[in-house]
Amino acid sequence: MLDGRYRRRMRILFLGKKGSGKSSLLATLFKNGDCGGIICPSVFEEGTLLGKDAINLITGERCVFCRIKERATFEGTETRNYIVSREGIEFCIQALEQAREKWLIIIDEVGPLELAGEGLYEITKEILESERNVVVVVREELEEEFLRAFPYAFKKLYLHGGT
Repeated sequence: MLDGRYRRRMRILFLGKKGSGKSSLLATLFKNGDCGGIICPSVFEEGTLLGKDAINLITGERCVFCRIKERATFEGTETRNYIVSREGIEFCIQALEQAREKWLIIIDEVGPLELAGEGLYEITKEILESERNVVVVVREELEEEFLRAFPYAFKKLYLHGGT
């Protein structure tokens, strides 16, 4: 781990296709690190995608973030394929607030909701403008739109694989 002599901020944009394993890889890499933030793994039932949960990397707590429209049992913000839970958004905002004290902040993932200025947009913008090191997960097809919404300097990592 880097010590206090290294003050240069890192902004890493972690890109991959849907189902490529971005969240799984981050969870494995940073499970014991000095980091905070959120990871949003896909949730399946009998091989069928239900949606995504959010996991607070500091506490390990888990919350429903979104479900495909046909499976959502709550009200929330509708996107093309999902209903995003209001409770899930609040959970993620709190986890990202907690993460501000950590060496590295993980934001998994920025999607269409944030690119429309909603959901985690404000907290993501605040973190990206801070002096914190941050890894932001974005689907490859949203890269250009993400960089228009968040016009900062990023190192880019591409994950190829998955489905």
